[in-house]
Amino acid sequence: MTILVANAESNRPSETLEARTARRVTETPPTLNDRKPNEIKAGKFSYSGAAVEAIRTDNLLELISPAAPDHYGLAEANVVREPASGKVSGLKIFSIEF
Repeated sequence: MTILVANAESNRPSETLEARTARRVTETPPTLNDRKPNEIKAGKFSYSGAAVEAIRTDNLLELISPAAPDHYGLAEANVVREPASGKVSGLKIFSIEF
């Protein structure tokens, strides 16, 4: 009930949907934070894989440690899966996307 009351107070009855949307965009602009620990973007190209992650990391042992902090990323990012079954079929050592 409290959420409805707070939301009702923030909406101005004379304000149109377009004006409300424009106001929200200026108040909190959207940010895109798509940095992955195993990816380097250079122009149109994107390099990724375990080799790229090893170059970017400051401690190589953290890449194989199951107790590594979250900023080292997930091992799932360097795994290749079969499209039909979803089973792991290999490791992504180095990949170039364009």
